[in-house]
Amino acid sequence: MFSDIYFRLLLEVMGKDPNIKKIPSLRLDGEKNSNLNSVVNFHRLIKSIYEQCPDSSIGLEFGRQIKPINACDFSRLIATSKDVSSGLDALVDFYPRLNLKPFPLLYKNEKHISIALCFPYEKAIGMAHKRFCSETFYSFCLNLLCDVVIEPINAVKLYLDFPKPSYASEYQALFKCEVEFDAPLSMVVFDRSIENLPLTSANECLHEVYLTKAHEAWQQVKRQQNFQYRTLSQLMRDFPASFNGQYLADALNISPRGLQKRLSAEGCSYSLMCQVVRKELVKVCLYQRHYELEDVAACLGFQSQGSFRKFFKAHFGLKAQLPDLTKLERLEQA
Repeated sequence: MFSDIYFRLLLEVMGKDPNIKKIPSLRLDGEKNSNLNSVVNFHRLIKSIYEQCPDSSIGLEFGRQIKPINACDFSRLIATSKDVSSGLDALVDFYPRLNLKPFPLLYKNEKHISIALCFPYEKAIGMAHKRFCSETFYSFCLNLLCDVVIEPINAVKLYLDFPKPSYASEYQALFKCEVEFDAPLSMVVFDRSIENLPLTSANECLHEVYLTKAHEAWQQVKRQQNFQYRTLSQLMRDFPASFNGQYLADALNISPRGLQKRLSAEGCSYSLMCQVVRKELVKVCLYQRHYELEDVAACLGFQSQGSFRKFFKAHFGLKAQLPDLTKLERLEQA
């Protein structure tokens, strides 16, 4: 599903940046794995950018250049949705299938719609790469809303889980909302009143065509993905139900024993996958969804508050305290 349009567009943006002096060699072998090769090339370009210019703002510029209706079938699937809510649902449903680093999670409460970004697929993702992913994803969301919705739409607030860069003023100019850096979780927040706004490019027939093509492409792509990636995606998508081994095995169309064997063959285990996902979801539960601590523990499959606190301190430091949610609670009260 990942189109080579994206890495070719990134190549074009890199060519116009005076700070980028060198383009890395790209992998262009065969059509059989062309989708994954496009992803490899894309990540190779990102790595090269920040090796040459660690404080590059190219993620914002790349995001500006992505026009949903003109990009690829994935983008057209979103743009032909009937309204903002359906478009965002399609975005977060299919984005993890592109073999990219972030996993978006959509949440709605009475006042707001928010999309958080998690990074479960690697033990350690570079801060520059994370910055690029966040800039590109949220710029894409903004382009989608601006291009296919008549009414002007601005975010309520943008949270970013990395330090304030030297070009921070560009965020304010682009997103036209308050931006908070060094947040516990990257997240954009919109007023919920936008969800029923119609898309000017809505087309029920074309949407069904692109939906069918997306599912067909996914059937091909998932055969090329490693099993860890598919397991992590399923755990993230279906929590809390996915913390049940039988449920996860059924969702992946495999037996529980087969699930363990497949993961073991790739040097991991179901237990380890759950721990990786819990590290990401604990931030989502606390900061995006504002769950009570008792609910967080249950949602992530812990048997007691004690085991949850032990997990939290083990993964976030011995001196870590359970988060103070007052900053985000102010947003809820706005």
